[in-house]
Formats: sequence, C-alpha cells, structure tokens
Amino acid sequence: MSYMKTVTLRAFKHQSSYQRMAHDGQPVLVTHRGQPYFRALPPEKNSTFLGAARGGKPLTAKLLDSVLSENEWRCAQ
Repeated sequence: MSYMKTVTLRAFKHQSSYQRMAHDGQPVLVTHRGQPYFRALPPEKNSTFLGAARGGKPLTAKLLDSVLSENEWRCAQ
C-alpha cells in the first residue's frame, strides 16, 4: 500500500496544494476532529473524450449518419 498524506478538513479546504496533490495522482486522507472523513483520490483517466460516458457507445457510420447537417440544424432552431 502506498503512502497517503493525511491533512485536516480545514487545511484541505483552505490550501489548494492538497487538492492539486490529489488531482496529480497522490491520494490524500482528510480528517475531521481526528477521525477519517474522506479520501481525495485522483480522477480516473479516460483514454478519449468520445465514449467516456458510462456505457458509451462506439462511433459507427449509422450513428454519424444521424447527425444533422449545419443547414438542417439552422432550420430546426
């Protein structure tokens, strides 16, 4: 198990360096009144934006054909 930095809730809220640590990949244990409150973990990395949604569908020709052209979009407004 890797080392986890421990900070108080107040320090986590007021010092953005701890939030950046969590964002950059180092987990941070936040305590409140000496008890564990939550773990700030790094966000999951998605390989691409497309299909990043949970249960996302892969792009297919059928899906792309359903996209409106610019002229159709203007008429629909």
